Amino acid sequence: MAEIQEVALDIQEIPQDIVSQEEIASPASEVEAVLEEQPATRPKARPKGRPKGAANKGPGKPRAKKVTIQEESLETTLAPPVYEPSSPRRNKQIPEFGVNDVAVEMLRLLSNQQQARQQRKRDLYKSWFN
Repeated sequence: MAEIQEVALDIQEIPQDIVSQEEIASPASEVEAVLEEQPATRPKARPKGRPKGAANKGPGKPRAKKVTIQEESLETTLAPPVYEPSSPRRNKQIPEFGVNDVAVEMLRLLSNQQQARQQRKRDLYKSWFN
């Protein structure tokens, strides 16, 4: 193993000046005199938001135009509005004859399973209030 060599450092002691209380008080009085001469002004607060002279960086995003459908027949305008569910996907009918009978049967099974789950929840919630 290598031996660690100790090196002595020459630290010179710096004598500290002793400050009297009069010297301590004199700078404070100078600061007070300067503060009395200058009126207390607050820097102006910058307004929030975008500067008034700022230019737009570029054109805005293109928006899709609203398409209005005008129905020409008077019969449809006089008929009462038909209820449309908020999510038509849930209310789609399962096809009777599909291209793939296995897929149709799977959809039926999943639909029945979901309805059974919902019915169990309804029954549970009803039991709380009976």
